[in-house]
Parts: sequence; C-alpha cells; structure tokens
Amino acid sequence: MKEAFTANMAHGPQLYSFALKRFFYGAYHILNFSEQDQGKELKVTVESTEPVCWIELWPAVYDGQDWVRWTTERGEHPLVHTDDQPQVAPTFTWRIQPGGYTVYFVKSSLVRRASAEIIKYQIEIN
Repeated sequence: MKEAFTANMAHGPQLYSFALKRFFYGAYHILNFSEQDQGKELKVTVESTEPVCWIELWPAVYDGQDWVRWTTERGEHPLVHTDDQPQVAPTFTWRIQPGGYTVYFVKSSLVRRASAEIIKYQIEIN
C-alpha cells in the first residue's frame, strides 16, 4: 500500500527549545498499526528538490495542536530520526510494531515564525 499526501508545515506543532534557543515547527501524520501489520515495513518519504525538513517517528498519538502533550509526554528520543537539519527528500524505513504513532515533519528556525510551505510526502507499507 502506498499513499501520497500534502501538508502545510505551519499547521502542526510549534515548539520552542530554551536549551537550544530554536523554534521547531512542522506537519504531522498519525499512524495506527494492528497486530496484522507487525513485521511489515513502513517507509516515509518527503518529495523535495531542496532541503525542507527532517522526519521523526514518535511512539503514541499526539494532536498537533496540543503543545503541552508534545512537550511533557513525548519523551526525549524518537524511534526514528532522519537528521536534525533540513534535508533534500528525507526518507526513513522502520519495521512496524502494533500501536499508535506520530510522524513529525520538522523544521527549525531562530525566529518564532512557522513557514507555511507545503510538503508532499508518501507513506508506504509493505
């Protein structure tokens, strides 16, 4: 199964790291996997020709507007983290475990303003 999506980078979580003195923002996508999905491969790819973002996969489902949950419950490290700088066409693959997950397409800035750029991405499960 392969599906294509678009998202506005300004419509997701907008967070500030006091430690890093950086503003993080981006789009997100919720995924839920059943026992039948276990062991399959998830592939997430952003289609771009210039550096736009990096991708993180977090265990649990997070509403992009609930910044309190994003900052207090999410934990320190994502399951998958493609980089910490924008990339051209970032992608990752991950062996599926049952449960709910949040894919976060992240960008950072020194100013507290999210760019409303549109990204195109694909989610593939094999």
